[in-house]
Amino acid sequence: MRSLSLPIQAGCLTLALRREHWPLEDCLTVATRQNPRRLYLFVSKVLGKHWPVRPSVMRAVHRQLAATIADLPGPLLVIGMAETATALGRGVAEEVVGLTGRDDVLYWQSTRCRLARPLAFAFDEAHSHAPDHLLYQARPALQPLLRAARSLVLVDDEISTGRTLGELARACLQHYPGLERCAWVSITNWLDPVRQAQLARQLARPLSFPALIEGTFQFQADPAFPLSGLPAPLSPPRMLPDAWATDPARTGLRAGCGSVPHLPLQLPHRPLLVIGTGEYVYSPFRVALALEEAGYDVYYQSTTRSPLLVGDAITRRLEFIDHHGAGVVNYLYNLDPARLPVVIYEHPALLAAHPLPAQIGGLGFAVEDACRAS
Repeated sequence: MRSLSLPIQAGCLTLALRREHWPLEDCLTVATRQNPRRLYLFVSKVLGKHWPVRPSVMRAVHRQLAATIADLPGPLLVIGMAETATALGRGVAEEVVGLTGRDDVLYWQSTRCRLARPLAFAFDEAHSHAPDHLLYQARPALQPLLRAARSLVLVDDEISTGRTLGELARACLQHYPGLERCAWVSITNWLDPVRQAQLARQLARPLSFPALIEGTFQFQADPAFPLSGLPAPLSPPRMLPDAWATDPARTGLRAGCGSVPHLPLQLPHRPLLVIGTGEYVYSPFRVALALEEAGYDVYYQSTTRSPLLVGDAITRRLEFIDHHGAGVVNYLYNLDPARLPVVIYEHPALLAAHPLPAQIGGLGFAVEDACRAS
C-alpha cells in the first residue's frame, strides 16, 4: 500500500494505492474542474484526452487491458463511455481481436450526440458537466451477435463510485439477459473491495475490475477556494445531421473488421500533434499511430467538453464552440506551440463548419470514409 497527497487549487486529494500495474506518476496527474459538483479531475497521461501522449503508449495501454478480458466467453460485448473513453474502449476491443484472433467481439459506444435515430436506451452521469449518455440501436446486421452476447465489458477511464457503470450494466442486462459475466475495465479503479462486492451482488453475476491503478482516494476541499459555475451554453443545442455522424461505433461494429484510416496527403516531417474531436477519437488515434510507426515525431490528444481551470496540471486552455452543434464550450489543453496541429473530424462538413484548425494555425482533415468498412 502506498499513500500520497496531491494538492490542487481547490483542495487536496489523498490517495491510498493497493496496486500499480503502471507507476502512478507515469499514468496520471491532477487538475481542478470548473464544476461545483466535483472540483477535481484525475488527468490521465496515457488516455490521449486532456494530456498529449505518444500513440504507441496509448496502444500499450489498450493491449495491457485487453489481455485481462481476452478469455471471457463470447460473444463479447464491449461498450466505451463517451466522451472520454471512446478511444480506450474501442482500442481494448480491437486489441482483444489482435491478441486472440477471435471474431465475436462487438464494440458499441455511448454518445452525447443527438441524432434522428432510434435509441436502445439512455442513462445518466450525475456528477458530470454533461450528464446524458445515449446508446443508439445497433445496426440490424449486428443484432444476432448482440443478442447472443455472453460477456459484457464496460470501459471507462476512471471508476470512482460505480454508479454510472452500474446504471449502464443494469440496462444492458435487462435488454440482453443472456449476459453471464461482466468486467468493468478502467485506467484507474477507486472502488474498495466492499463496494466491488456490493456491485457484483446488485448485478447477480460475476464482476471483475481490471485496471492499471487500483486504490481509494479522499478529497478535502479548500473552504477558501472560490466556486465557479459551469460554463454557460453558447447557443441552443441542435440535432447533428445523421449524414455527418459517420463514426460506425455509435451503432456498433465488429472489432477487427475495419481498415486503418489514412490522411489524404503527405505531412511535413516536423513535430506533429494529431487532435481528435470530442467523442471521435479512435480513428484519429490510429492516424497518429500510423504516423509514429512511419517515423514521425507525433503526439496525440483530443478536444473535450470538460471545463478545467488553468493551474495544477493545466498550463494552457483554449476555448471554442463545439463542432457537433450542442451549443457548449469545448476545450483543448496544454497545446504545444512547437508542434503542427492536425485536427481530424469524422465528416468533411464538420471540418468546414468548425474554426479550430484556423484558430490554432493547424491543418484539418476528415478521414472516416477510409474506414467505413468496419
